Amino acid sequence: MTEYLILSLNRALPLVWEYNRQITFSLTFSRTWNSIPKSVLSRRVSTGNTPGWRIDSTTKRIFRAFRTPPQPSIAGVTRVGRPRLYRTAFTLGSWTGSPQFRIDLHYANPDGTPGQHIASFTPTITDLGYGYRTIYVDFGLPGAFTSAPELEWDTLYSIVLVPTLANSSNYGNAISYSPSGDMLGMVRIGTSTDGGGTWSLTDNMDWSNLWGTLDYTSVGVAFYYESSEVTIPVAKSSEAFRSYFNGWASRTTLPSGFNLWQESINGVTNPAAGTEIRFTDAYTHLMRFWTSADVAGFTQSDTAQFIWRYDINPVTIDMFYASEAYLQRIDFLANGSRVRLNDSYEQEFSGNAGQSVTFNPPMLWWKAEVLSGAVRLSALVFE
Repeated sequence: MTEYLILSLNRALPLVWEYNRQITFSLTFSRTWNSIPKSVLSRRVSTGNTPGWRIDSTTKRIFRAFRTPPQPSIAGVTRVGRPRLYRTAFTLGSWTGSPQFRIDLHYANPDGTPGQHIASFTPTITDLGYGYRTIYVDFGLPGAFTSAPELEWDTLYSIVLVPTLANSSNYGNAISYSPSGDMLGMVRIGTSTDGGGTWSLTDNMDWSNLWGTLDYTSVGVAFYYESSEVTIPVAKSSEAFRSYFNGWASRTTLPSGFNLWQESINGVTNPAAGTEIRFTDAYTHLMRFWTSADVAGFTQSDTAQFIWRYDINPVTIDMFYASEAYLQRIDFLANGSRVRLNDSYEQEFSGNAGQSVTFNPPMLWWKAEVLSGAVRLSALVFE
């Protein structure tokens, strides 16, 4: 008795699966920014111009006050990271012996004097020569300041230099100076001789910071912006392939002051070429950045290249959203190629480049596994 396979061609769809075949394509993520305010704010202080105040006892303290900015609101930005203290420094002159210090961060009282304690830091001390040394903490800008303390918006803070070893043989002189380029609200300093119980205050002055490699920053805060997401739908033909980032084909030249810190595509941060990027039916791009200057509005269009590579092995027909499949042909694309069908050792086929096997009538199959080399399978499938 002879059996015939009848395919209803109006329901059957052609399928070609080629092991390690790849498709390369590009997608452009585009967004238009409004003007973006500077997100690195600081106070600069260099040489002093008033007599030094000697810190020669552990009961002595000096502080500086500053205020964080109000939270900005920008079209196209969905989140603004909380401001962080990224840098603070004090330079003392007439350095004698080996005094030691820590730096404390406080919420400030309305007059700028230290209030509730927030955190303490072990500073680095750098010898500038000529009797000057800088005592500082530098957490770095966004991308490096994960250990920096988070601050609140529009809030007054105080930073206190606390001597942990100071006496008549171990001391330094704090020098006050009128700051330039201040962007952090209240400008007030103070001294204490009783461990911070009482303070003598001075307006419109700050404590000197001479160290040029810190850009003369006596105190700085920084925050980052997070963009709205750009999502591009992409039709997904099967689950028999993996998606890989293949690099940026082109990018908009970013304006001065715009500093790209992080970006992600489908949750993969700063992907390098060759990185797998999983997706369902779309690619979503998000950016985090900070600004070292006010940035005027501009349009940004970045084109990413992707590769779909059919490197999943073995495959089953449900990966192609099919309920039934009939194999018509196997093409062998490399010498020594072998493929096993339906987990059956009796359905293993092998050949060299340029050879093929044709099935007439087509053979029912539900799974294919390439054992070596490369093959192409041609079939008819039913959804």
